[in-house]
Amino acid sequence: MCATFPLTMAIYQVRFINADQGLDQTLAIPEDVYILDAAQEHHIPLPSACRQGDCSVCLARLLKGDVDQQEQAFLSSTEIDQGYTVTCVAYPRSDCVLETHQEQKLYEGSLYKKFRT
Repeated sequence: MCATFPLTMAIYQVRFINADQGLDQTLAIPEDVYILDAAQEHHIPLPSACRQGDCSVCLARLLKGDVDQQEQAFLSSTEIDQGYTVTCVAYPRSDCVLETHQEQKLYEGSLYKKFRT
């Protein structure tokens, strides 16, 4: 006889904020759902493009909490250390606060911006 164990899935409270966008909304997101997918399913207007973690369109800044974004291929370790996360391939791993719409903020201090202005 085989013992069965109940499957328990963690669900985290993820708060999306952006003063410029008038955004302050919190969702309960299961640990196996991408943050961007959950937000869009609940009609939170977040930017997105590739949905594969290869670009910067869906960037947010993690102000509190932890995410798993191992699938992303865009951010450097320095940018991750600064709190940036690619929401299209990020799973919540704790309750989180995310400042959304951060693509332009990432580029403000970069060499790319300096050469483009």
